[in-house]
Amino acid sequence: MGTRRGHGGVGRLLVGGPLTLALLATLHAGAALKAQTPLSGAAADSASLSVVRAYFTAYNAHDVEAVLRLVAPDFVWLSLAGDSVVVEARGAEAIRTGLVDYLRRLPSARSDIEAISALGPWVSVRERARWEGANGPRSQAGLSVYEIRDGLLRRVWYYPVVRE
Repeated sequence: MGTRRGHGGVGRLLVGGPLTLALLATLHAGAALKAQTPLSGAAADSASLSVVRAYFTAYNAHDVEAVLRLVAPDFVWLSLAGDSVVVEARGAEAIRTGLVDYLRRLPSARSDIEAISALGPWVSVRERARWEGANGPRSQAGLSVYEIRDGLLRRVWYYPVVRE
């Protein structure tokens, strides 16, 4: 097994054994992963939180165009019910159509974040939706998980709501 000096004479790199090849492969894979993931740790969490907060701000302003600027073209909205997952909307245009109709029917609709946390691209939100119903103010609480990729909402999973 031979040796080679590192740059500037600092340290030695063993060349030639299976352990060296495995180490080099691991370092190469780590460098490739880091290149694909420009943000990590607290920075990624903060960036993901910012996207979700911007979405809630745009939604509460009933600014459909601002919502769509935050949604990936291939966005998918999924609802969970028991052991089933239902696709509610697929694609930005489906979101546009659904949101315009929804806000037309419920012009007082708004949703507030009660709790939020992030882990990289995943943001979990406990939210409270409020609106004026035929018999006065209404509200319901919900839990959702948003996936953020490249600064856009890629997917959201909504769990069954708790009506009040």
